[in-house]
Amino acid sequence: MRRALFFFIILGSCIDPYQPPELSSSAPFLIVDGFINTSGTSKLTLSWSQNVLDINTPNFETQATVWIEDEQGVVLNLISDSQGNYILPSQPLPSTNYRLMILTSTSRQFQSDFVPVLQTPPIDSVTWHLTDDLGVAFTVSTHDDLTPEGLYKWTFEETWEYRSAFGASVEFDPNTKVVKPRIENIYQCWRTEGNKDILVESTTRFKENKVSKFKLATFLQNSEKAKYKYSTLVKQQAISKEAFNYWKQVRQTTENIGTLFGPVPYKVEGNIHSSSNPNEFAVGYFSISSVSTQRASVSFNQLPTPIQYVTHYKDCEAFEISLELVNFFTGPYLLIDPILVGNGPAISGYRYGSLFCVDCRHVGGTTTKPDFW
Repeated sequence: MRRALFFFIILGSCIDPYQPPELSSSAPFLIVDGFINTSGTSKLTLSWSQNVLDINTPNFETQATVWIEDEQGVVLNLISDSQGNYILPSQPLPSTNYRLMILTSTSRQFQSDFVPVLQTPPIDSVTWHLTDDLGVAFTVSTHDDLTPEGLYKWTFEETWEYRSAFGASVEFDPNTKVVKPRIENIYQCWRTEGNKDILVESTTRFKENKVSKFKLATFLQNSEKAKYKYSTLVKQQAISKEAFNYWKQVRQTTENIGTLFGPVPYKVEGNIHSSSNPNEFAVGYFSISSVSTQRASVSFNQLPTPIQYVTHYKDCEAFEISLELVNFFTGPYLLIDPILVGNGPAISGYRYGSLFCVDCRHVGGTTTKPDFW
């Protein structure tokens, strides 16, 4: 049974855009995201595809039975978290080849080909440099003396500090109708995101079996990420030639989809089969390897200072409320600080702003400082 991932191109012009029937009528297929990490805890996520026009939240497969087995039939079960994720705790994997087995909640069966257990070499370095277009680029370098060619896939988690438009020193208690000092920090936040691009490279096109300064993350010098401190955790995975070809095709297709000169839509085949229905297929590529990691950071004092930083808070505005009206303070707003009469200590009212502008968590971050910061 051959599997496929279908990509569609919609070209817009002065006439009505063409919307293929598949956009609204194709049957959902299983999506398998993740791999087995021999050097730590592994997570696989199972979900069902959606039509392009479907605006509902993703449909995760939460009640499947998932396991891996070696060629002798030794089984290791993954544990469901009831949210579509299946976890394999860190443990030795002594066999040389394994395959993935999936039994969905509706008794649909899928399995991967047997794949080898690969050892990932260490990362040589993760560095950053300024680019000609006023950007900051992080790159990774690596090599492997034990193999004739290196095939790699990278992911990274980027974390940066940011601060809301206003630092709130007081808060209004709606139960007691009292304004009191704010204890909780809602001004300083840290946001973490994973990369969305497919990052793969092969050393076969180089004179030496090494990768030198492969570009990973980039951002502008005047972006929010550059204003205080930025850190990225790079994760490197050795992959097989078959996996490299798969991810390369997926990257080429997704990068060009929807462009006039992009590729004609075609099937990108993975290594996961339906063993219960020859007309079904699954999307994804199952692999097993160790993971090498390295973290690198850059602070604002290491970068050129721009005329102005571009942040989420460019349109934020503070308003004023009198003492007489503060007891009726309500709505999606937060108090910021008192308005002093002269040099104080008497006050005439308070400044306030929207939740978005005062509480930094509304941009998607957390007030918990990372351990590595």
